Amino acid sequence: MKKSAGIFSGAGALLGAALLSGCTMQGAGNLKVHEVLFYGSSQDRLTWVYGSLTGGKGSLSLAGQTLELRPQISDPLGTPGSLSVGGRAVYKSKTSSALPRSSVVQQGMTYTVSANQNIAATYLVTGGAWYRLSGALAAGSEVQATAQPVGGLSGAGQLTASEASVLSSALGTQGTFTVTVLPADELPDAPLAAQPAPTETLRTGLYLQPLSVITSTTTTTTTNTGNTGGTVTGSGSNAPVPSGTTLKFREVASGSNALASTPQVKLASSQDDLGALWNSAYGRQVPVPPTPIILGQTAVGIFLGNRPTGGYGVTVQSVSASGSALNITVNVRAPGPGSITTQSITSPWTIVAVQGQFASVTVRDQNGQRLGQ
Repeated sequence: MKKSAGIFSGAGALLGAALLSGCTMQGAGNLKVHEVLFYGSSQDRLTWVYGSLTGGKGSLSLAGQTLELRPQISDPLGTPGSLSVGGRAVYKSKTSSALPRSSVVQQGMTYTVSANQNIAATYLVTGGAWYRLSGALAAGSEVQATAQPVGGLSGAGQLTASEASVLSSALGTQGTFTVTVLPADELPDAPLAAQPAPTETLRTGLYLQPLSVITSTTTTTTTNTGNTGGTVTGSGSNAPVPSGTTLKFREVASGSNALASTPQVKLASSQDDLGALWNSAYGRQVPVPPTPIILGQTAVGIFLGNRPTGGYGVTVQSVSASGSALNITVNVRAPGPGSITTQSITSPWTIVAVQGQFASVTVRDQNGQRLGQ
């Protein structure tokens, strides 16, 4: 027999339901239960039930409810050999809250993985691609790593190949974040009670969290064409910026869990201003990454504000200057219809920097809509 639990709830919760208690089953045999427990940005618990059916259906009682077991339905989370539970591909419930298990900070092409407790492995997900950052680490240890491309979660925890495949596809649409695999014998939640006892119980814990990105800003020089306005001071020049000049820019940091809960655009042209901007971005994170240096530069923070689920994000596409004003075009991402998303509230943001001193900024999305003002 099997018990079900839920998966995404979070960086960032995807699936929800009520917790499972005892269950009795009819019309099904050789039952196996495979649980995936999500923590951090998601607090969902997913349970696949595998087994054979007599007469094409069976039933099980979960928390006082009688749920049908049927052949698996067509669903992105369906796996070969699994059964549908109550008309769904997996049984969904919630996990408990858990303290951070690890932290991952990117600087350039290097990632620092720090283990607060024992971890089994660490992965990075970005743009639908998967990278392995570390193997097992003991509590209190730290490692400098480079991202190694992998096909997904294959081999992670006690996931089967098909479970790893469907989870990798589902999580790959969620943006940029890290996935820490927890040791199976150290999960905060006990296995779901199942009656009769399943012939096999497999459990995998995954801790999801936004990636902290710290990138050194670069300096660029704009040729002086005689117009007045903002000035560019990098590389030994002190040149006015011509109206409409396209500027080079670099992402300083980005994430999905800002302290800012409303759409905002903030400009920082001094180190003190950047400190306040940095706090708006990282005020929910402990510890807060060190604030970068922006001598002779202007930083702009773009905050989308609270969004109901994961799958949202913002990326700067271009930066231009008109005198002392910056004009920024961004691409705002939102989850598509029917997509699987983490269900906890997120607050996506990005910070970019340009060389020079500017007094104001206007940000518009890909549709020309003004943001945060």
